[in-house]
Amino acid sequence: MNHSELDNLQTTLNNALNKLRIAMDRSMLPPLSSQYGNEMHPLDGLDQPTPVGVYEARRAALASVAELKNLLQHPFEKAAESTFAMYDFVTVQVFVEHGIVDRMAKEPSGISVKTLQSELNIDCHRLTTILRHLSACGWIRETQDGIFALNRPSRILLQGQRGRALISVPGNMRIAEALPQWLTHPEFRFSESPEHTAFQLANDITKPFFEWVKDDRNYLGRFAACVEALGEYVTPGILSDYPWQTCLNSTIIDCGGGKGSLAIALANKFPALRLVVQERGEMIELAEANIKANLDPSSVPGTVVAEAHDLFSAQPRTGDNYTFMLRHVLHNWPETQAVSILEKLAAAAGPKSKILIIERVSGHYPNTHVQLEHDLTNTTDITTSASLMNEKDILNSSSRIPYALALHLLCILNCHERTLDQWRTIISRAGLVVTGLYKLRAYVSIMECRVIGA
Repeated sequence: MNHSELDNLQTTLNNALNKLRIAMDRSMLPPLSSQYGNEMHPLDGLDQPTPVGVYEARRAALASVAELKNLLQHPFEKAAESTFAMYDFVTVQVFVEHGIVDRMAKEPSGISVKTLQSELNIDCHRLTTILRHLSACGWIRETQDGIFALNRPSRILLQGQRGRALISVPGNMRIAEALPQWLTHPEFRFSESPEHTAFQLANDITKPFFEWVKDDRNYLGRFAACVEALGEYVTPGILSDYPWQTCLNSTIIDCGGGKGSLAIALANKFPALRLVVQERGEMIELAEANIKANLDPSSVPGTVVAEAHDLFSAQPRTGDNYTFMLRHVLHNWPETQAVSILEKLAAAAGPKSKILIIERVSGHYPNTHVQLEHDLTNTTDITTSASLMNEKDILNSSSRIPYALALHLLCILNCHERTLDQWRTIISRAGLVVTGLYKLRAYVSIMECRVIGA
């Protein structure tokens, strides 16, 4: 019999694992273990890019495992998993917010549910069921009956770790539950307005998300921390896989730069850069505090500054002395608003200015940096296929983050993921042209743009 699909996946997985071992050895990385250790494994950090060989091999291996599960799992089990998937999030939320993960970290060999009950005042029978679900999800393991120990991934949920920020934003379940109603709502079903989303239905409000969030300081802080964490996850690839030395003769304007984390990271790695973080007025205090706390103290004063600016207002920084950067900004807006934001930058940019758009390009993963012609009709296919599994399948199956994030942004902002052609349409409508596309070791790419005719 010809088991071609199964055989191809097995070969791809075996090849990926073999390449992973070789790449890890070349990079002098310690062996992987699922168990919780005293030190974080280098591959689990957010401060350094994953070595190229390790990154590519891991992507291929994860994609193969995901496709093998799709091939082998009984369809009823798949339906059941989706039916109860909400408990994947809720149990992690309990794990974090009730202090269970922090307490278990003090007992690497394991702790009993009875001890957790006495210390945290949570019923041990309920806790056992919750912890066994977390064990099935890979966060922890049951070493003996009723005794649980952390697995390696749990470290990202500890106090002060970035994964904790993702879990701590309230209300996401309520928004997700409003999705079916939103799709059939008589007024909202075909609207592209950010005032007509699942978010409004879930919270019974009329304000768009960004107008509502600025009035709730507690939510704003948690949401900002979540956005910052997502940004930091892709930051090592951004810093390492784009030629930032080409920006040394200009000041980089980080438009919609949040708390300034990317600007700070760029300044700390490239001390000669000068950066301005532009954000809404309510974010400036957070940005200035973050700059003060995390910018290298040896930096020249004024290396990174924050200033209030609305993306839809005229850009005050004009001319060739500026490079404009937008990371995870345009995906927050429908096409009309995205064009408006870029038009403001096109009007401010000089002939030598670059506009750097750091976003996910849906359905596309370039193998190398490609310098595009200054020609709007240039639609050269620069996606190459790998053997056995093509690059698109690897991209689609190796990580669910970009798809989950796209769905969440759709529900709260009414915005959409975009293909390269769709990005080009928006960019050209604003009077810009894509002059370069950079692959990153991340789920986002950098589209380098200039003013048309420059």
